[in-house]
Amino acid sequence: MSDTYFQQLGEQTFLGSTTSRAAVIGGSLVSCNEGMSAQDREDIYLSNLYAQLSTRSAYRDGLVGNWFDYYKNKLRYLGWDTARPVSLAEAGRGLMADSVSRQISESLGGDFSQQASQVLAALRNKPDAIEVFEGASLQRDRGFFQVIPCVSTTPGKVEIALYHKQFSTRRVVSKFLFWPMEDVVTTSIEQLAIVTFSTLHYATFRKKVVAAVMAETTRNIHAVEL
Repeated sequence: MSDTYFQQLGEQTFLGSTTSRAAVIGGSLVSCNEGMSAQDREDIYLSNLYAQLSTRSAYRDGLVGNWFDYYKNKLRYLGWDTARPVSLAEAGRGLMADSVSRQISESLGGDFSQQASQVLAALRNKPDAIEVFEGASLQRDRGFFQVIPCVSTTPGKVEIALYHKQFSTRRVVSKFLFWPMEDVVTTSIEQLAIVTFSTLHYATFRKKVVAAVMAETTRNIHAVEL
């Protein structure tokens, strides 16, 4: 897949070039370890974006009871195998980004924790990426987002930590990630699961996913004659 294609996706802002190991994908912040191939990164980015767009559309139409369950089911269809839940510590207080990093660190540690901390720290210096991430995550006085560190293990398999947070705010806001939670959030729910992504299985869906993502994004682009 070409760099030009990635640049056309309005839902994506990469932290670096299109070959970067970390990316904002709509309302998800995804990071990959150094050993992962460019094709596997593309597959993770695009399948995640596809699941987000499908879930957001269904949620908007009142068809979704549990946002995270619906999203996981969409990913499972694409080769993100059944998720194994992981217990999370409470979110605590302070900046939301620091809370997320702390929860992943205390629950998982290792490569997952390091990646999550690094990508959240990098995002702080990317205002354009923050704007895309927060804009895609917020729906009036509610927010839904994911932090997804990924580690390549064996050929055809990627281990993924899927952190999901949904929250309600005291008022309609446009920013939240680097704000003290006690100033913004009224209620929040955090969920964490470990998923194995079968990239070989996903390869059979790759063209359909690309077509679906392009169709969804182009629906939001309209020419206006001047």
